[in-house]
Amino acid sequence: MPSLEVISKEKNGFGDTYYYIRDQNGVTIQVYEGDLEAFMKKKGVLELKEGVSFLYPKKK
Repeated sequence: MPSLEVISKEKNGFGDTYYYIRDQNGVTIQVYEGDLEAFMKKKGVLELKEGVSFLYPKKK
């Protein structure tokens, strides 16, 4: 079953809300709020899970 996780929700300078969403393959996609429902339908997902962004270790 496909799954999508919301990593973050932000607004751009024009006031548009967009989401960073990670799919089951670990790919992060930027989706605008107006396109979210169509994107979820296209992926075959009924609800979004709350996810956490990956933290990468600092280079020494």
